Amino acid sequence: MLNNFTVFIKSLIFTQIFVFCLIAGVSIDINSYYLNISSPEQLESILQPFNKLAIDEEVCVKLFKKTSFAFAGDTKSIINSDYILKTMPQQLLSSNIQALAFSESRYAQANVSRNDHRSTELPANNIPVSETNTEAMDYEKLKNYLVVFYCTHNSETYIPESGAANLKGGKPGLVNQIAALTASQLNKKGVKSRFVNTIHDYPNYNASYTNSRATVKKILQSDYENLWLFDIHRDSIPGLSEAQRVKINGKHAAPILIIVGTDERKEHSDWKKNLAFAEQIRETGEKMYPGLIKGIRTKAGTYNQEFHSQSLLLEFGSDYNSLAETSYSAELLADVFLEILKEENS
Repeated sequence: MLNNFTVFIKSLIFTQIFVFCLIAGVSIDINSYYLNISSPEQLESILQPFNKLAIDEEVCVKLFKKTSFAFAGDTKSIINSDYILKTMPQQLLSSNIQALAFSESRYAQANVSRNDHRSTELPANNIPVSETNTEAMDYEKLKNYLVVFYCTHNSETYIPESGAANLKGGKPGLVNQIAALTASQLNKKGVKSRFVNTIHDYPNYNASYTNSRATVKKILQSDYENLWLFDIHRDSIPGLSEAQRVKINGKHAAPILIIVGTDERKEHSDWKKNLAFAEQIRETGEKMYPGLIKGIRTKAGTYNQEFHSQSLLLEFGSDYNSLAETSYSAELLADVFLEILKEENS
């Protein structure tokens, strides 16, 4: 009996030693990775763009007002019935329920009457797109392709030219010009392209993705079997007051971020096909114009990409980039698209 007890005690001791060594070993591996492998340059890259955040007292107050208006100093400008009954509950929910913070169709039904089943005709903006150049060298080879651009958040714009990050009253921001310019550049190169000029974020911004979903479904009714579909945006980071730029052939361009929706919140079984498409664009872009495609980010929302495997969301710079920088990026991206299409048909 005593012998069995001794064996039992030894087993407990050795088990504890094993667990201790396992935890210590994992900790050493993790620390050695970050201490020995990650150079200061790598760390700086990982922390971009957070190392440029400039959150001063004014920015803190503005952010604090979003969910704690009663404690944010002067509240006269924001305390009204619409804010208390609708805006504040929405912001409180998205602040405390992470899934809602990433939702592309938040509260879309809140402003729709149960008895109102009428379809609303959304406004359009009039930004011209050049016709397809049928005399271009690659037109005949690529004439069965169609590249379509649209903007879910049409009000997004660039602060240097517009004085604000978003325009009000249904006015189209400069992201619409970037979408139209990219389409025009492709048309000049002989690739059939068009910009759908429907405004989706007015009058109800929260219904933006619901509205653009209808646009996507209409586009997919086209007879083109080879269709590329892009939702054009610009990035925005609270507290970041300086734009990121990349120098390409002596000129500044706005880096482009590719957003790929996943199946974390909603069925999207083929999302990895969208990811593969994004990686193809990034790899070709890096070969042709290093730094133009700054990365690919997967997010917990489908962004209407579940309807087509060659559909992506593109963010042209941030709100502090200039129109000249983002326009140059559009020209370069058109070159990248043309190169991919030519490789696929070589």
